[in-house]
Amino acid sequence: MKDFFREGKPLHFVFPIDGDCLNAHDGTLTENGLEITAAVSAPRGRNVKINGCAAEFDGQDYICTVRLNKSRAGLCKTVLSASDDKGDCDCIAVYDVSKTQGGFRISSDDNILFLRDINDNRDTYKSIFENPYLAVYKRAHDLYGAKVHLNLFYETDDMHTFNEKGQYFNLSMMTDKFKSEFEQNSDWLRLSFHARSEFPPKPYEHTSAQRIKEDAQLINRQIIRFAGQKTLARGATVHFGTATREGTAALRALGCAFLAGYFEHTKDGKPLVAYYYPDRLTDRIGARDFWMNTEDDILHARIDLVLNAVKYPQLLTELEKIRLCPHRAGFLELMIHEQYFYPQYSRHIPEFELLITDSAKWAVQNGYRGMFFSDELL
Repeated sequence: MKDFFREGKPLHFVFPIDGDCLNAHDGTLTENGLEITAAVSAPRGRNVKINGCAAEFDGQDYICTVRLNKSRAGLCKTVLSASDDKGDCDCIAVYDVSKTQGGFRISSDDNILFLRDINDNRDTYKSIFENPYLAVYKRAHDLYGAKVHLNLFYETDDMHTFNEKGQYFNLSMMTDKFKSEFEQNSDWLRLSFHARSEFPPKPYEHTSAQRIKEDAQLINRQIIRFAGQKTLARGATVHFGTATREGTAALRALGCAFLAGYFEHTKDGKPLVAYYYPDRLTDRIGARDFWMNTEDDILHARIDLVLNAVKYPQLLTELEKIRLCPHRAGFLELMIHEQYFYPQYSRHIPEFELLITDSAKWAVQNGYRGMFFSDELL
């Protein structure tokens, strides 16, 4: 993997770096596009130009105001180039994601039990939203315009964390009776690959690209069969957010254009839900709403808050912390796990629905609107 920081070069960009996704918090949003102050590190006394304009030395770096390309559709790319009179140069690609400013999305991991319930009740349910779990998201959508993305397991494997085990189920057993209803609601409800099953943890950390490819294909085919092509999301969150570079490339080849993650560190300093990225790059991705791996052509989204990890009385406090972090406040990405919904689960959260609906309510009250960022950028 290439060095995105370029610090081995005598002249290199300090801000932005290759793959940075920028919004109004990074500069000034004008009618003609986002203007930012680019900074380049180079030896003193050089004549540095950035995109052909002379840069000024500010005592530490060479700086220059540049305007990013503006586009009405898709992820808008701008190439920034810097050079000096000694022949040193650097070139990076950055992206304007201002169109996602003020958006929020709710995603959920480890999903499959709601589908088993719908299948078990296929002869009595008139709607998928008679399922109590899906009904929570429907209320969040109806009341606050929430957009919801559910990452799916293929099968219920070992459910030892539940007091009531339930019957084995996999996606091939799911009825297609409600396919049209899924499709009719695909403007706000989408499904994607997560992993084959809950256990073992970190299933793709060291496995071959072929295994993750086969599992993703297995799930994607079933989603299309019972919920329709329009319901299949263009990205995912891999179980435990770990995969090899080859594994993520295999997902990209299947059409997975983005992967979400925490991009944080554990207490002992190891990258957490950060796929295969090293420490410093994990920090960089985690400090912003989005980051684009320009080498592998895959977008990463920063999950801002894991709702089931928050005590309900502290929810609004945690949301406020994110709102005050300018490079993460542009787009609000919230996540939860399905199993916490069920009273039979050993770590059941009675306030599960309130975590969802109160977060969506807070988002709307603070100027956010439900959004699939993939629809805006990809």
